[in-house]
Amino acid sequence: IEMEDILQMYVWIPRYSYTIKSEDGVNYYGKGGSSKTNPGEIDIKFIGIEEKEGGEGRYTGSNISGWYTPPGFTFGGKEITGIWVGKFETGSINANNPGDVETDNIAVIKPNITSWRSIRVSTIDLVSRNLVKENNIYGFDETYDSHAMKNSEWALVSYLTQSKYGKYGNPLYEGSNKEIYMNNYNQYITGCSGGSPSASSTGSCAYRYDDLEDRGTGQGYGGAGASTTGNIYGIYDMNGGSWEYMMGNYNKYSGYTSDSYTKEEAQAMGRDDGVAVGIWNSGYIGKTGFDNKEWTKELGGRDWPDEKYYDLYTSSDANTACGGSPCKGHAMNEVAGWYNDYSYVVDSRIPWFLRGGGYYDVSSAGIFYFNPSSGRASSDHSFRIVLAPYV
Repeated sequence: IEMEDILQMYVWIPRYSYTIKSEDGVNYYGKGGSSKTNPGEIDIKFIGIEEKEGGEGRYTGSNISGWYTPPGFTFGGKEITGIWVGKFETGSINANNPGDVETDNIAVIKPNITSWRSIRVSTIDLVSRNLVKENNIYGFDETYDSHAMKNSEWALVSYLTQSKYGKYGNPLYEGSNKEIYMNNYNQYITGCSGGSPSASSTGSCAYRYDDLEDRGTGQGYGGAGASTTGNIYGIYDMNGGSWEYMMGNYNKYSGYTSDSYTKEEAQAMGRDDGVAVGIWNSGYIGKTGFDNKEWTKELGGRDWPDEKYYDLYTSSDANTACGGSPCKGHAMNEVAGWYNDYSYVVDSRIPWFLRGGGYYDVSSAGIFYFNPSSGRASSDHSFRIVLAPYV
């Protein structure tokens, strides 16, 4: 199939349970891991739809004390066999950056195109779910549920990447090069690689996704090194590129300006035309702080989607953010700081999760990176699409 005939590319993430090893009985950095800078292997075992194993999801030494099935394999209250994840950051059918527009059937997932940025979270949600509308151009039917990637679904990819089935277990890479190579191209082109995990930003694409030469660097394949498997079959743009919005939200807040201004204050600033509500936050009607929430709706505020389309966090502490419990399986407190990736939890003013980091974040970016944002349209924020079995 010629690339020009392809609209979207996905990678299958099968259902599994995981456990994280401690070499010293105190610090859990994975099997063979010695520190957050040098994490080890996350153990994975693939399981059937009828299996859901609990426990702490960690073990000490060689004594297994429990496995944990990540919540990303529960969708709409039902257990699922896995998810299809967009192989690259999302672009558009016009191979440009259309911005904050809701248009049917224009999302494209393929290499060597510009990622779709400057789009609010609420619009991302609608664009992603348009893929399965009636008479869509992709051929998707009611057996699939397309949606913007949730924080817990990003976690599914990250744990698998750090296992023997991911790049960590690929013998082509050693030491620090087991981390996903960075997309450091400042033009937001999908599938690019700088040839190392912390490459400085540049104005060119050093390696493209199908560049399978190491060019004598001894670092393994430069292009494929930017994938989650270290070969061409993995998922790209999960270290650098553009920051990716996740459908992961703090306590149904829309964004920072929405709880900063009353209607009267916005009017006094001449900002009651939709700017305060429609641009500088996600666009949802949340805990806005306005006396009259209908005002936000008149200015384009959208109702929240069904609960299956986003993860809700109830505190700004990863140890209590999941309904008062530790957020196991969300790739947060368990792996915070691995490979020196930046980690910061959402709160009421910046309530939406970002993942992966940007092309300029160098050593702080990576698959374990997480950081909050307001949900607004931003020139360096993109998104990723997931297909789940319809439930």
